[in-house]
Amino acid sequence: MRHGFKAQAERLSAEARLELGLDPAAPLDPSRYARHIGVVVLDFDDLEISAECKRRLLQTDSESWSGMTLKEGGVTAIIINPSHSRGRRSSTLMHELAHIILKHVPARVDVSTNGMLLLSDYSEDAEAEADWLAAAMLLPRDVLMRSRRRGETITNIAMAFGTSDQLCEWRIRMTGVDVQLKRAARR
Repeated sequence: MRHGFKAQAERLSAEARLELGLDPAAPLDPSRYARHIGVVVLDFDDLEISAECKRRLLQTDSESWSGMTLKEGGVTAIIINPSHSRGRRSSTLMHELAHIILKHVPARVDVSTNGMLLLSDYSEDAEAEADWLAAAMLLPRDVLMRSRRRGETITNIAMAFGTSDQLCEWRIRMTGVDVQLKRAARR
């Protein structure tokens, strides 16, 4: 990850809340933020695809995809797999938005028969940045620090911010919040 990106992610997270008129410690609704930056979030049930295709995407192969970004006629849209948990859907949407915010260029672009662009296959660096930014947008480091200082559990923080426990635990570990609090307690 490029030097300074983690700090940039925290700034982008704070700016997003400011733009939406939210408290810096408030949860950020990815759908609301998508609308704010002009991205359409499509409802999977509104897609005009066969029942067999829907069954395959939501049951047979539901773990093969989480979300995808489409571009057509200047409109950017995202579809999220509705069979996944609320926390996972939130993380996926924010991950797709992170690619857009960071202006990542996909390594491969597929074009459907009707000319719709399906953006896919970002570089490993771009995927790592999107993962980090998405997590920072949903769970800012300052919020995690305050929450853990008050003794809040991972489950309670995840529930309050609409994420999975796994994402919250990963974010706390990767930002070193608990380590920093333990060191401060020893002094």
